[in-house]
Amino acid sequence: MNRPFPSTISTIADPEEAQRVTQLEVAMGRLADADYETRQQALSEMMETAVPKYPPLEVLPCANVQPTLYAACDRAGKMACGACRLTSYCSKECQKAHWSLHKQDCKNPLRSNDWDPAWLRECRSPMFVNGMNASDILQEQMHGPFKGICLWGNIPAMDLINLQDNENDVTKDFNIAFVATGDLRDVVKTVNSLPETYSGHLRVLLNDGTSPIACRNLVMLSLLGTIPDEKLAADVGLHLWYSTFIPAEYLVQMATAVAKFLDGPVERLTTSRPVGLHSTISWCYTPEAMERLMRITTLDPSSLSVADAQNEYDRVRQAPSRRDFMDRKYLRLKPSHRVALQEFHRFGIVLPFGAPNSHFNTPNGTLFSEDGRWMLRDFADPLEGWDIREIIAAGKACGAQPEDVYGCFYFYLTKQLRILANRIRKLKITFQLSNLEACALSKGIQGGHLESVGLPPTIRFDRIDLSNLFDSSYIGLHAALTSWAPLLSESTNAVVVGYFMSWFINERNGRASNTDAVVEIAKKVMSRHKAANVRNKEDTQTLLYKIQPDFDAIYENSKHFASFLKKQGLETLLKETNLKLREEHTVIPHRLGSPLKASSAALPSWPSDEDWYIYTALQDNTWAERFVEFSRI
Repeated sequence: MNRPFPSTISTIADPEEAQRVTQLEVAMGRLADADYETRQQALSEMMETAVPKYPPLEVLPCANVQPTLYAACDRAGKMACGACRLTSYCSKECQKAHWSLHKQDCKNPLRSNDWDPAWLRECRSPMFVNGMNASDILQEQMHGPFKGICLWGNIPAMDLINLQDNENDVTKDFNIAFVATGDLRDVVKTVNSLPETYSGHLRVLLNDGTSPIACRNLVMLSLLGTIPDEKLAADVGLHLWYSTFIPAEYLVQMATAVAKFLDGPVERLTTSRPVGLHSTISWCYTPEAMERLMRITTLDPSSLSVADAQNEYDRVRQAPSRRDFMDRKYLRLKPSHRVALQEFHRFGIVLPFGAPNSHFNTPNGTLFSEDGRWMLRDFADPLEGWDIREIIAAGKACGAQPEDVYGCFYFYLTKQLRILANRIRKLKITFQLSNLEACALSKGIQGGHLESVGLPPTIRFDRIDLSNLFDSSYIGLHAALTSWAPLLSESTNAVVVGYFMSWFINERNGRASNTDAVVEIAKKVMSRHKAANVRNKEDTQTLLYKIQPDFDAIYENSKHFASFLKKQGLETLLKETNLKLREEHTVIPHRLGSPLKASSAALPSWPSDEDWYIYTALQDNTWAERFVEFSRI
């Protein structure tokens, strides 16, 4: 039942911890068939002991963990291992005591400069070739056997208000619609980017038609809004969001927060709850979503065992058919980053590399389907949804090294969630959650069918984020704009934003690899890889596999994108919706990595070779994504 300490060191865990978890499980099992009042009372009693063995981390811990002694040093890690820089210790004594365990990671074959992908060692072609071009590979990732659900965003978080470059008024009230929310990363970024002096009323509509996503968003807000200790709330929130296994006590925290939030059995359920001094969270969910939320409060531990969860996780994460895809990712990384990625993929827990994790002993049910399937795609990565430079800076401030990038991410996101929890308590924010299809939601608002939940037909939004609903694989440009343009405010700063992820599939020359200039582009990319000190002594074909994903980072595709939009009938659509396509953006850049107010022809720009590496290698974007802004004429 107990998770191991870091890496493959041991499956032994503290017997006292195991006994405490077992007691919690027994208590949780009794709640499955209990009525609402009984469940509430039981949860309240369980909360008194629902505090995990290790508190939320505020600084990097010493990595001297001794699983056979059920012990971990409780001092801060200040001295990084000189070889891998993945772990840090409080003293030379702790480093020496831990070496017999740490050397398994420090001397991991992935850390060798002579490491080669399996297809080279086995003298064969990689599995991702087979006649597949770049567009084929993208399609396979989106629609293949391990496509999953996008529970984690794969585009870095955006501030949808960007107050300084737009209204620049700290007293202004805002209505913002996230029509296809996905996770809460854009909400976190938007709310946290407001100045501390902001005093307006922020109304945030969060919609997603996929029930598991909508439920996770409500659970997350309930945790941040109701757990009194903001540090604990942030820690529970982070692991609910991104960790495949969580402390059993966090499951109790989550169930208690949701139970209090729902505030009644299904037959007399309220749909609004005040949080903090001025904020409110309300929701309008389908019966399916409500049943999913209610099941969270039953805490039935028999639904998915640790062994079954680990086997299912491994089925997706460690699929033999995806081995070459993972090796291609490793090929692009520095040695210690390979080990960090391997560690995350093996256990699925967001923690500093050397932190104890034996108390992460319960499956995170929100990442698994009702029949026990892991719901994300095989290569889903928390790093994709955030700015990697900000992640590394936050880790450094808490003692973590850039090599331990998931440890840096832990410190970054817990800080961001603490800020959001505090702002929910202090600012005037109205969160309105729904899980309707995007066009149906617009019709419901305009038809007056959602007035009872605070969305009257007269409401107009200052920002409408349509995410990648513009893609033809979703609802498409025409349906997205005609549905939501009527709900855009008349303000000159009001804007509809969104992006296209796969526009280039049917657009000739949409990607660098399809152009006559591909050889020249390859030379330029190669020069960046050499400057970034990334190994480049593989054979020519393997070297191409490494550098090809970066071609679009230096490919100017604005004319081809304009051609694509024209074929979509954009000119007629703009007249129909009384909108214009902005050339100068004020909320999101035309492309990832390019300056906000740069022209549509601006390329992604990174000032140093290290920036080039962390943005193109540590994160997986196509660099062909195009962002658009529409405003009133």
